[in-house]
Amino acid sequence: MRPGVLGLIVWLAVSFPAGATQTERWILDTASDLAGGRGNGVALTLDGRLVPASPWRPVAVLEEPVVLAAVRLPDGTLVAGTGNPARLVRISGDRREVLAEVPSQQVTALLALPDGDLLVASVGPAVLYRFTSGSLEEVGRLGEGGIWDLAWFGDTAVAAAGPPATLYRVTRRGLERWVELPDVHARCLAVRDGSLVVGTSGKGYVMRVDADRRVGVVADTPFTEIADVVAAPDGVIWAAAVVGEPGEPRKTRTSSRKDGTTKDGATVTASVGDLKLPKVNGKTASSELLRVTPDGVVLSVRRFADQVVSALAWDGSGILAGTGWEGEIWRFEGAWGTRLAVVDAVQVAAFADGGKVALTQGPASVLLRGEGSRRGGTFRSPVKRFKIPARFGRYRVLPDTAGVRIRFRSGLTADPDASWLPWTGWLPAAGGVVPLHAAPSLQWELEIPGEAADGVDLVEVSWQTVNAPPVLKSITVEEPGAVWLASPPPSGQFVQVEHPDQRGIFTVLGTKTRKAASTRRGKKYWRVGYRTVSWKAEDPNRDPLLFDVELERADGFTFPVRRDLEATQLGVDVTAVPDGRYRFRITASDRARNPAAPLETTGLSRWFTVDTTPPEVTIRRDGGTWLVEARDVGSSIARAEWSRDGERWTGMTPEDGIPDGGVERFRIPVVAGRHVLVVRVVDRHHNRATAGAVEEQAP
Repeated sequence: MRPGVLGLIVWLAVSFPAGATQTERWILDTASDLAGGRGNGVALTLDGRLVPASPWRPVAVLEEPVVLAAVRLPDGTLVAGTGNPARLVRISGDRREVLAEVPSQQVTALLALPDGDLLVASVGPAVLYRFTSGSLEEVGRLGEGGIWDLAWFGDTAVAAAGPPATLYRVTRRGLERWVELPDVHARCLAVRDGSLVVGTSGKGYVMRVDADRRVGVVADTPFTEIADVVAAPDGVIWAAAVVGEPGEPRKTRTSSRKDGTTKDGATVTASVGDLKLPKVNGKTASSELLRVTPDGVVLSVRRFADQVVSALAWDGSGILAGTGWEGEIWRFEGAWGTRLAVVDAVQVAAFADGGKVALTQGPASVLLRGEGSRRGGTFRSPVKRFKIPARFGRYRVLPDTAGVRIRFRSGLTADPDASWLPWTGWLPAAGGVVPLHAAPSLQWELEIPGEAADGVDLVEVSWQTVNAPPVLKSITVEEPGAVWLASPPPSGQFVQVEHPDQRGIFTVLGTKTRKAASTRRGKKYWRVGYRTVSWKAEDPNRDPLLFDVELERADGFTFPVRRDLEATQLGVDVTAVPDGRYRFRITASDRARNPAAPLETTGLSRWFTVDTTPPEVTIRRDGGTWLVEARDVGSSIARAEWSRDGERWTGMTPEDGIPDGGVERFRIPVVAGRHVLVVRVVDRHHNRATAGAVEEQAP
């Protein structure tokens, strides 16, 4: 291809950022960076450090299938409440001892009283018991529903129950109805600054009740149940919102009233399926961890698409969240957190003793967190996704601590699956080169031993995008003579030719590039003999592109038009070549950013006709009419007109009805007198021919 310099019509120019050859770095060193990762025995701190954490170890696998409550008594005894059958079980080391058989289906909550006794809440039936001096005493019984949680508030114990959602005070006379709440169940309790925090089930409220029984809604979630609440010392309320039971029994009747009732006044309620639940990557969230600031601002900390957050605990500096259906323990400080541990159970059902005790289901077991021991573990980063494959360079981990190791894996998909490559071997965290080929996804995993108390502050991986060829998305050739200009030409609707370019045979219209902010093609004008070609192109690496334009004849000969264009539209004077069939050849190149190893892509337009030859016109008398015949070899007849004695042009319709053929015939009536008849014919490429005849007709 021979070089040329272009004059052009620009309708879109683009400014480009740094291109493919620039080395970039994937750096994870803050809590927000690392929050998407998952640890096992490694905790994420608020300042973005990964530190070894104390593990949970099973101390008792219970015979009973359900365990939902546990409490540490003042003497250090750990007591758990089970279900099916319901029992009180004392756990001491690896030993378990049944303290009492509870005459209910399931123990739901335990509360150690200041006097050393133990309150036991149950369901099936809903009974509150006092365990004192080694035996159970019934405190109170509800006619239906269950007692779901217990808390010490002020100078007495409070029980959360339902349906309907009700708070009961525990007095010497038994259960005293204290506050009724606008929901189905009072599900969970916590105490904060002289108020009782209540999570409800049915509508999923977080509510506050003060000592004077004044009730306020702290948060109205899109979920149906608040499974657990925790009031942290800093005044923040943490809540686990899940999809539970519908708020009301389903109604089979429908209502057309605005107040949502039927004629007899029955309320028509929605089911769980009607809720507008939050989304996680387009999927409906199954649960959500909420954080309510002391000022009452409700913040979503994390939404779970598959896991269900069912238990919360404050561990002294952060919140622990137990989930199912994969038995995970997550830990959050402020707005950020990550998975801390995976337990051998289906679900983490509850915490006790400030998170030191975890209760699980599937199997029902009691886990105890090691005091002061840090076994260490692993942390798996979020996946780094590249728009196009990347080459990987050096990595480093700070601080350079003995025993810390790292490994990598890569794949094609956004989430790791069976198509991913296996993990590399463990590498020293001090630094090295990632031993993987280019790929569109990368993930690393750290191994942090328990003795690495300072943990890890930063992980950095350098990468460089693989250079990909440009993409020509479309090439369009406009109708003959159509050109686009950013501003009107001084010559009116038809454009005059600019000074011919002396470095090639083609003259083009427009020689200045329009600003990048402009996305308009300009206004349409006309210039006979011009064909406008425009194209759409992009570079996967966002490199700036240069374009070469050639004109290719049907027999394979090519003519260079312009080289190194930055614009994506060009009006070309095709009268510089002989008549015939042609097409434009557009080549996009990223050589401006990659001069050493440029990549290019060539695209072809549709075939079009170059026709600079005017039609042939003949006029002859045929009885009482003039017969006009127009012939065009290169294209077709587009318009024909006649005039007598210099009067206005009158359009003619061909005998076959449509002017679209290479040969068209027209008829003009003969009139009396002596006249000059002039006929003008224009072909599709705006070439014109004129013919005339003297008309003499006796009156």
